Amino acid sequence: MQFLYSVSRQFPFDETCEQIVRELAKRNWQVPGIDVEFHEYGSGAQKFRFVSNVQGHDFKLWFGRQQNRLPDSRWNDIAAVCKIVIPRKQLDIYHDESGPIFYLYVGNDYERDRTDFMNGLKVNSKLKGEPRTYLEYHGGCDCERIAGAAFSAVGSISAVIKNDAEELSRMTHVHFGQRQPLLIHNNDLGREYDPEGDEPRVLRTDDVMDEFRQYLQDVVLNMIMSHPIPAEQIDNFVSPEPIPFPNSVGSLFCFGEHCDAERIKQGRADPNKLKPADRYGMSASGYRLLAWGIPNDGTVPQIARDGFLWCGIGDVASNTAIESLHVPGHTRWSDRERFVIRLIPNRANDIYIADHAPYEKRRKEICEALEKEKRDRLTDAEVADCDRARARTIVPVSEYQGGYEKPVVLINRELDLDEVEVVSGPHDEIGRRRG
Repeated sequence: MQFLYSVSRQFPFDETCEQIVRELAKRNWQVPGIDVEFHEYGSGAQKFRFVSNVQGHDFKLWFGRQQNRLPDSRWNDIAAVCKIVIPRKQLDIYHDESGPIFYLYVGNDYERDRTDFMNGLKVNSKLKGEPRTYLEYHGGCDCERIAGAAFSAVGSISAVIKNDAEELSRMTHVHFGQRQPLLIHNNDLGREYDPEGDEPRVLRTDDVMDEFRQYLQDVVLNMIMSHPIPAEQIDNFVSPEPIPFPNSVGSLFCFGEHCDAERIKQGRADPNKLKPADRYGMSASGYRLLAWGIPNDGTVPQIARDGFLWCGIGDVASNTAIESLHVPGHTRWSDRERFVIRLIPNRANDIYIADHAPYEKRRKEICEALEKEKRDRLTDAEVADCDRARARTIVPVSEYQGGYEKPVVLINRELDLDEVEVVSGPHDEIGRRRG
């Protein structure tokens, strides 16, 4: 697992962001008042890890912006900062210089709104009838005005530039691939709130970015540097001890595509003939048990938000008809998932089990009510209720005590080549392509 640091110098605060990450690393990622999270991606023999966010009481940094193409790899290096929140302000930036997007807090109680401002979605607040807590600004340009004296006195992010509606309407064009010199208020066709009183309508992009750089330098980095470097360096990424996979669960299978079958067959024969990124069995990047768009009412474990490889329980053989196999809660794509894969996990780590029966029971109850109400479809809230009923049942497979009516095994890690085996499928097609 290769660790990636933020090394970009595209934006004025990039160097400071790299310093923040490296100084946190020197302190074993442990600084009072700061939480650090990591993200892993990649596949096979090419896996990467980077800091995904750094958060304190009044600030948060998200990392995930493309900064390089990794050599001899299909993957990009995405360890650069992509979003920054400081008190009352948020800035989103992109590697292709689109945007940037700036949000300014304009509510009347920042401490009350702080958590939501730092972490919540900022989409169509006026249209949805949400309180007026922020204004949105997008990158833009007015080449004639940028050269004029109207901007000569602008010196900070808080400066106000008064423009009438006609003047603002001209500030619409952008220079693709170049940083936009202005941040212009955008009400998104009336779906976001407009500035009031002396709230700014236009800001200089450089001034905004410099304030973010200054805050990261003076507050965040200094906060980290004030904490001593420990004498002992600790490896925070030691792999957990393997947990035995319980035999009581039974045999597992999943469905695979043509590319999965070819990769597995070649990899089991000679993995060196595969590209490094292809040296794996099956990926866990599948459907979530609870989609991000569905609210969690506090009863669903957070792991349900992750993507899983959905697996059925039962013995499979070469003569087992694929149409007879069923994975609870998963609809097989008959035009793509034409192979049956036997799974032999060598450890239970990152493998879970859930019961699909509560989903079906709750959906049946709702559908019976629909008939009485003479409705022909479920509401989004009712669909979410069904999904949560199933998601509440997820537990680590090593802790499963039995009793689920319709168990589905959910794998949250990449399976090695020795944990998978192609059982059946249109093998003659593979032979023809190799010939």
